[in-house]
Parts: sequence; C-alpha cells; structure tokens
Amino acid sequence: MSHQSVELNSSELISDSNSEHWLSVPSRAHKQSVGFIDMGSVHLDSLSLLHGGLIEDLEVHYNCYGSLHNPAIVVLGGISASRNIHDWWGELVGAGKAINLEQFCVVGIDYIANQDSKKPILISPFDQAKIIHLVLDKLGFSKIEAIVGSSYGGMVALAFAALYPAKLEKLICIAAAHRNTQVSVAQRQIQQQILNLGIRTGEFKAAISIARELGFISYRSDQELETRFNPLRVINKQTLTFELVEYLKHQGEKFASKFDIEKYRSLSQSIDLHKVNPKDIHTQALFVAIDSDRLVPCRLVEECASSCAGETHIKTIYSQFGHDGFLLETEQLTECITPFLRSSL
Repeated sequence: MSHQSVELNSSELISDSNSEHWLSVPSRAHKQSVGFIDMGSVHLDSLSLLHGGLIEDLEVHYNCYGSLHNPAIVVLGGISASRNIHDWWGELVGAGKAINLEQFCVVGIDYIANQDSKKPILISPFDQAKIIHLVLDKLGFSKIEAIVGSSYGGMVALAFAALYPAKLEKLICIAAAHRNTQVSVAQRQIQQQILNLGIRTGEFKAAISIARELGFISYRSDQELETRFNPLRVINKQTLTFELVEYLKHQGEKFASKFDIEKYRSLSQSIDLHKVNPKDIHTQALFVAIDSDRLVPCRLVEECASSCAGETHIKTIYSQFGHDGFLLETEQLTECITPFLRSSL
C-alpha cells in the first residue's frame, strides 16, 4: 500500500496518562516500524455538501497509529472526540488491546464543522463520510479493514458503509442507529436555541455550558444519577441548589473552556440530519447497544441491525452509565470487538 507523506507537526503530540499503554513513538525517520504516530493534514480545495452549499479551502487533520503495513481501521467517536484517539479511547486502541496496533494501522480524523455564523451551511454525517474517504485516498489506503464508530461516529460510520461498500470490509457501530428518536431531536433543538442565543448575545461560554449540561442528562442513565448524587436540597441565603446541579455546572464549564460554539452548533445539527437506509448497508457489521442508553435505545439499534442488507451481529452491553457506556465500559466492549475483528485476520 502506498502512503502520501503529509507534513508532521510534532508539537501537537500529546502525552497523557494512557501513554504507557501505547506503543513507543520514535522519530519520523523510523515511521515504517510499528508504533509511530503520523500526524498531519490533507488540504481539500472544496467540498459539495449533501444539503447544498460548498466548503472551500478545507484543512482536515488526521493521526495514523501503528504500522502502515498493517490493515487500516478508522476509529470515530462522539462530537467532542478528535483524531487524538489516545485521549478518549486509549483503553480500547493500543498494543494488545481490542483494536490492536500490532495488527492494525488505526486512523483518527477530525470532524469538519461550519464555524462561520454569517454563512449557514448544513454538514451531514454523509459529508463527514465523504471527507474520510477523500483523506483515506490521499493517504493511499485503497481499502480499509473496518470503520469503528461510537455515538456520532457510529452515524458517520453507517453513512460511510452506505456510500463506500467496496472500500470497507467490516463495520462496527456502537451506540448509534439509522435514525434519531423524536425525544433526542427535541432536546438538541433546545440546545441549539441556547447556542443561538449565546451567539446573538456574545455569551458564548455560558451558552455552551448550559447546552452541555442539558446534553449530559441524556448521556447518563436514571440509575446512575439517582445513586451517584445526594438528592438533598442545599438552601443557603435564599438560594437553592443540588449536588447534581453543581456537578452539571462543573461539566458544562469544563466543556465550554475547550469547545467552539459554532462547531458545537454545527455538529449538533449534523446529528439531527442523520438518516441512513439500513438496506444500503451490505458490509458485515457488528452493532453494539447499551441497555441503559436513553439517547439511542436498544430497540432502535436492533431495528437498524435487523434491517441491514448484509450479515449483522448484535451485542448488548450492560451499564449504569447510559449512552456514555461507549466510553466507560471498556471490558465489555473489548469482549464484543476483539472476536469480530480477529475473525478477519
């Protein structure tokens, strides 16, 4: 397989608590050995979007982990995930892990988003899939072993499988389905109204924080919220609060400190645009549902899997963490993913 060299920005290399679980990162001169991280970007002059409009002069950033001699796997997460897979899925991708860097080359790609409020553009999961396809072509990957998507990444993975069946051997879709529930659409529309208000008033961080607080409630299960937080009211000098409310504020402020408001709104809209016909999915697929997921209920994942044209497998993991189980239930996810990928080796 050929590989097109793209400029590496080594200053972007991130070392974190998971670093000891990853293969060593030698210099770029040794990049053909197992264990390098190739970080770069691909420039695209323009991209025509599914729902009209055009994005021009686009820079798409990527990471490649592992050896380019190995079969490639694309790994995608939620809207707050990035190409830095070691930041958010380090327990599942690495040497000897579910997605094993001794066997696979793993590609992470940043999502694109409209960040110009003066020029409204809708970017769908199909547009993200098209971007991924273009980047893979630029990198010289004629075919990939699998695309693994969780949450929003699962939506993009479904779109990729529908658009490019010949490019793909396997699909792993976690906590995602072919369509949204009405409740989830309604909630995101409220979040987008909060973000729009923040843009109009200039209260960017406050708007991001409140919208994220609203989202967090749907990411976790009733069971966790009821058992984790003290239900007692805290009344102090005519003010009222709760432990959960304080936690939500903390999470919202933390998210607001690192996420752009236009990007948040654009990706939230992209989730609402998601719709894939399961009959267009011919690739062998593994669907993983989470029993306590209120955002993407098990019944919806099962409906999607049972309607696909190709061979499908359905697994359910059991978690008190709701939708966020795709980030936290690493042992169960490993038990689902490992044999499915191993069968192709």
